[in-house]
Amino acid sequence: MIHGFFKSDSGFVNSHLISETHRIDETIEFMVDTGASRTTLLDKDAIYLGLNRNRLKRYNQDFSGIGGSVETFVIEDAILMLDNENLRMPVFVIRHDLEKLNEENRIKILRMPSLLGRDVISMFKLTFDIKNKKLTMD
Repeated sequence: MIHGFFKSDSGFVNSHLISETHRIDETIEFMVDTGASRTTLLDKDAIYLGLNRNRLKRYNQDFSGIGGSVETFVIEDAILMLDNENLRMPVFVIRHDLEKLNEENRIKILRMPSLLGRDVISMFKLTFDIKNKKLTMD
């Protein structure tokens, strides 16, 4: 069973992320997002992990969301360690061109958490109980 936590009304899980190709061995906080089709690292965590867009493999299509289309990359050898579950699966990375954004939008982008998407969520039974502060996936 995977145990999560809440920040305000958003549910989160911690996952240890490993990639030999990109020399990643770090814990990342993912917001559980049933609206996201894929598990995706956003700018804040990509920067934290030292992921350089020039060394990432470009995905064959860009992701789209509320802010429009954004350049998308993939970490093909990713392992997500969620409590006792070890999932070998691609993890996507989106990188906004922060230098082209005004200060207000840059700050907003850098506050956005990475997303645990339906590619992972659908493997489990999700309990999302805000009232009792209980988030589990089993």
